[in-house]
Amino acid sequence: MNKGLYTVYFMVAVSIVFFAALSVMNELTRPQIRENQEVQRLQSILYAADILPEGIKEIDWPAATTNDFPWDREWMRRIKETRFREIRLPLDFIEKKSLDDRMTELGDTLNIIAVLDEEGRLEGYGFPIHGKGLWGTISAFVVLDRNLQAMIGIDFTEQMETPGLGARITENGFKYFFRGLDLSGFTKSMNYPIQMVREKRASNREISTREIQSITGATQTCNGVLSMLNTNLDFYIRFIEAHEQEIETIVLGAH
Repeated sequence: MNKGLYTVYFMVAVSIVFFAALSVMNELTRPQIRENQEVQRLQSILYAADILPEGIKEIDWPAATTNDFPWDREWMRRIKETRFREIRLPLDFIEKKSLDDRMTELGDTLNIIAVLDEEGRLEGYGFPIHGKGLWGTISAFVVLDRNLQAMIGIDFTEQMETPGLGARITENGFKYFFRGLDLSGFTKSMNYPIQMVREKRASNREISTREIQSITGATQTCNGVLSMLNTNLDFYIRFIEAHEQEIETIVLGAH
């Protein structure tokens, strides 16, 4: 056989074997990948809902991220079953059109997580939001209180920002300033309901304001986060207000 032709056949055979091996590995690891993705999603919801592992105070972990906490999967599963209700609500034409510039994927429904307290009473509403940072998409999960007047918390689930600068939005030290953030500006139709400041003397848990402390050297990332919040929260607050009775009925019916 021609040596050149043999080499071609050999390379084709090796490529087929290699591709087949990769396909098998992909199928074998698919369930584990899905499970890990669901665990990370649940961690973000728990963090945003301010439900942390026992004994953990995020203020003591300023440089850590949500994934650094000692999460127990069995405990997480119990919390999910007892304190979270995933509710799918239909979108009308106007609502879908309003969401076109806010979400990467859009269907006929919108998912809201109803967060319950330990007695099963409605405590807040959670949902994902999307925006643009310096280098790409920024995604986050947000939980608002029942009255839609304050933020319980936020966790950034996707970002491509500069390590050590914009990527610090995932650190607890930055996210801590969102807890207790005053959202009353949305109901008052302010142009900029949330603002970013260079220095904030007290957290919003101590004194609730409409301000978040920015990250030094990450102006464009912070502006992206600010735009994402002011744009998305305006829609979600109005949407939840319009469906509030429906959500409460579903939550009560689930007991």
